[in-house]
Amino acid sequence: MWLNIILIILAVEGIFLFFYGLQKQSQLFFFLGITSFFIPVVYFINGFTFMPLVPVLALIITYIAKRKITLS
Repeated sequence: MWLNIILIILAVEGIFLFFYGLQKQSQLFFFLGITSFFIPVVYFINGFTFMPLVPVLALIITYIAKRKITLS
């Protein structure tokens, strides 16, 4: 039960970091926000099987978002 509460708090924190990174155009906050949001999502969906892929997915999304922001 405590684990679920902590992971929900981590996901909410990830959403705030994600939008803060978008607002400030900071890749670090964007990456941390995506990572801290996807960790609980992956845990709730599939457990620990795909957990090592979360940072890789976050880096790919950060790179794509950076290209979209600078090209606009």
